[in-house]
Amino acid sequence: MEQVITSLEYVEKKKVRVYINDEFAFPLYQSEIKKYSIEEGQFIEQERYNKIMEEIIFRRAKQKAMNLLKRMDRTEQELRTKLRQAEYPSAAVETAIEYVKSYHYIDDLRYAENYIRYKKGTKSIRMIEMELRQKGIDKESIRSALEEETISDDEALKKAIRKKAKNWDTMSYLEKRKVFAYLYRKGFKEEDIRKYLEF
Repeated sequence: MEQVITSLEYVEKKKVRVYINDEFAFPLYQSEIKKYSIEEGQFIEQERYNKIMEEIIFRRAKQKAMNLLKRMDRTEQELRTKLRQAEYPSAAVETAIEYVKSYHYIDDLRYAENYIRYKKGTKSIRMIEMELRQKGIDKESIRSALEEETISDDEALKKAIRKKAKNWDTMSYLEKRKVFAYLYRKGFKEEDIRKYLEF
């Protein structure tokens, strides 16, 4: 199928969104538009398209991924989302993901282990599992990471009780119910809550 540059959308100062066959293809800078002779209504042969992808888009997506990981550790899903938000096409996103994976810059199991280590005294196991799933980490990696860490809800539950139920003995029934419900919503088991609070 022939590829036609159907429109060039000028955004920001120097950035141009290039549309091929009425679909967004990639962003370029104005200097790159000139360098690769990109014009509206013009055919873009496969060789020139591949050259742009290889020389600019893939390279830039890898750099963006590296910069994102420099600031903070991320899961594969989080990195993929950030790259999409930066308007990289799917092929560039996958190339960047494979690149950082090959150097072990992203590793969902390592991420899960670190996350559990950091959160274990402050959150329930169920809450930690839920947050890791939301970050795109698969059940198997979560299970393996939990096996690596010695973790129980006791410490986190005691902290939450100290924070929310300092005056337990003087609280009204309704206030106690609210504290109980709060702890349950935070992922603590009912029997564990009852171990520390008479209700």
